[in-house]
Amino acid sequence: MPKSKLGILRQILVDSGDSQTSLSAAGCAFFATLSLFPALTASISIYGLVFDIQTVEPQLEVLKNLLPPSAYSLIFERIHTLVMQPHSSLTLGLVFSLLIALWTATAGSRSVISALNMAYNTKESRGFFQFQFLAFGTTLMAVLGACLTLALMVAAPAIVDYLPHYLSYIGLETRYLPSWAHFLVMKSTAGLVHWLAPSIMLLFVFVAVCLLYRFAPCRNWTRWCWILPGALVSTFMWVLTSLGFSWYVSHFASYSVTYGPLGAVAAVMMWFFVSAYVIIFGAVANAVIEKNGKIKVQEEA
Repeated sequence: MPKSKLGILRQILVDSGDSQTSLSAAGCAFFATLSLFPALTASISIYGLVFDIQTVEPQLEVLKNLLPPSAYSLIFERIHTLVMQPHSSLTLGLVFSLLIALWTATAGSRSVISALNMAYNTKESRGFFQFQFLAFGTTLMAVLGACLTLALMVAAPAIVDYLPHYLSYIGLETRYLPSWAHFLVMKSTAGLVHWLAPSIMLLFVFVAVCLLYRFAPCRNWTRWCWILPGALVSTFMWVLTSLGFSWYVSHFASYSVTYGPLGAVAAVMMWFFVSAYVIIFGAVANAVIEKNGKIKVQEEA
């Protein structure tokens, strides 16, 4: 018999509250921390091949409230170092460096895929090479998606800045516009762009989580209606927990005092743990919803 909504919620809380979920999140956090700098290196290298690499640093402000201050400083300093390096063209050496960086970063992807298999209560039956290439492809798609998201965040302000010039080019001088239209072009668009960058980033996170839930676990039959609820919940919870954790570290917990020089690394690892736990929680929610939905489909058949 399919469970009621209250029964589904109770089952989600029970399944996500066991020690296995915490252990999976801890493993993901450990490997994600090891993969962080290779992934940053690969991302900056790929971004610099297509776009102006100097536009990377200004867009990091969107992460300032989501990350603990020490973690943000650590990541910002590493990106600043990468940005200041001489720009390289697509040479054979750069290709090998990118491949090595991406392969090193796949440790995080492999741990996430294994954690999602546990959340969906499925065993990994794919071959060794298929699993490894899936993890590598997941890392590559995440890096490319991050680069495109960053590019969109850069392009939006540029479009707004160019808008008055474009209007004058087609014969619409802004000084001749009605007051409401002038306000919309000169003032409201700037406010829109201010909120556009976080919105683009959240959309990227939501899409990435949806694709993870759809293709990472080792299972065949599923529907998008059994994926979207967990993806929405995990994205929303990720924002809240990241903001809350950043505020907690800023006002109460001093990792630098407790861990000394390793304080920034500890803060990064804890942020990864919180993020991984939220993603696994969404997967557990989807697994319960999917199981209940399949029972309902079988009874209706």
